[in-house]
Amino acid sequence: MARDPRHDRVYRLHFAAIGWANQIGHSDFKGERLAEILVDKNGVIPDSQNVSKAIRKAKSMGLIGANSKAACLVLPSSMFQKASVGGRTCSAHNLSGRTAA
Repeated sequence: MARDPRHDRVYRLHFAAIGWANQIGHSDFKGERLAEILVDKNGVIPDSQNVSKAIRKAKSMGLIGANSKAACLVLPSSMFQKASVGGRTCSAHNLSGRTAA
């Protein structure tokens, strides 16, 4: 659903945060990967300004955490738990090992 251009970009960010999240609710995107996920129906990759605008809106709607950025979307722990599946690190937020979100 994150890749589906029929959905509003703000919801696609939320879907991406859920789909790529590790154990601590961090979706650590490398480089332009998030923008590539948000490609529109014409195959155009959004520029960084449009991605940032969508991130701000998703934050204001409570779809992603306040510390989210293009390199890493973060879900609040009240919204997301993944038990023992996935990693516990986030290079974008300098988290390693058993650090909490």
